[in-house]
Amino acid sequence: MNLEILKNLNILYVEDDKAIQELFSQILKDVFAQVTIASDGQEGLELFRKNDYKYDYVISDVRMPELDGLEMITEIRKIDAEIPCILTTGHGEFDYFIKANELGVYRYIQKPLDVNELFEAIFDCQKGLEVKKIDL
Repeated sequence: MNLEILKNLNILYVEDDKAIQELFSQILKDVFAQVTIASDGQEGLELFRKNDYKYDYVISDVRMPELDGLEMITEIRKIDAEIPCILTTGHGEFDYFIKANELGVYRYIQKPLDVNELFEAIFDCQKGLEVKKIDL
């Protein structure tokens, strides 16, 4: 996996579990140009609405206080229908998976998160976006 492809990307990372947030935000910051962190879906949506630059990806937990990840992505889709979204969850409810699919979520990753799986999802999506640009 060539992480150079990812070094110019801006990420919105939304996670309410502080231990997971701290661990993965540091990993993400080592790879991506900019990582903006939110602690729940409401904060994530507010940051998305007022950002000074366009995010390239949204990575979010599903279950969070205030506004869950699926509700946040529903609102984000009203602003940017094309932004790639990756959801993470420690729960395996089928209804969440169905709703994520309906929202066009790129990947649904089970916790505990595997760093390689997360980067593979982003890398695969990025390659797909590059191919899509060429086809246009």
